[in-house]
Amino acid sequence: MRKSRFLALIGLLLGLGSPLGAILMRATLSPLPFPLFLSQEWATLQPLYIYMLMGTCAAFALFGYGVGREEDTLIIKDIGLKKEVLTDPLTGLGNHRFLHDAFKVEFRRHVASRRPISCVMMDLDFFKRVNDNYGHPFGDFVLRQFAVLLRKCIRKGDVATRYGGEEFLCILPNCGKEEARAVAERIRGETEHHVFLNGRRRVKITVSLGLITSYKSSGLNYRRLIQLSDQALYEAKRKGRNRVIQTILGTNQKFQRLEPAKK
Repeated sequence: MRKSRFLALIGLLLGLGSPLGAILMRATLSPLPFPLFLSQEWATLQPLYIYMLMGTCAAFALFGYGVGREEDTLIIKDIGLKKEVLTDPLTGLGNHRFLHDAFKVEFRRHVASRRPISCVMMDLDFFKRVNDNYGHPFGDFVLRQFAVLLRKCIRKGDVATRYGGEEFLCILPNCGKEEARAVAERIRGETEHHVFLNGRRRVKITVSLGLITSYKSSGLNYRRLIQLSDQALYEAKRKGRNRVIQTILGTNQKFQRLEPAKK
């Protein structure tokens, strides 16, 4: 509930106390029994009490709403500033700072719950050629479109961020090796088949992905997971691009599963 509505409700309740307080104060000064006094008081001063009830309730409620409205405005501005600080302005995804803040939280949950966590580092292949051949405005358009694809491909609750330049990283909480692989392959496939339109030109782009999945016994921190996903990404680039390289940690053995891109 917004602060303005909450304080208006409090003001309304406080306003009810004005006529009730007046009745109780007058009752203590009256020699009549309370039921008889109440009946006589209502018969003679009914308009006054109704006016007092409506007036004080309205005045207190409006005052509470006004005070709360100012606080709501400050809260909204504060949220907007925080969002601006943590959001990449080009793609609308979380930025590098947001990535570390979110990964700390998700990694603590991973350790506490002993459920797997995965992260996938990705890099658009030959992106420099896009900027060189079509210009930086079109390159920015490609990055924005890729961010849209990314949101479409990840699961609800996953975190998508722009790591820097044409590199992106997604955090996949509660995500084992098979499901993480499926998410990464979905990103790769959607990107490969997407057509980026530059006027009448149809531009095709691929993406390489490094995927790391950590189980409860891996014993690593989140920064090390980012480093390992970056190493897996480098391996995907070295193996020919447009593919997913996956590393699994915390099982009986550490291994990499290398698969070529689907043609």
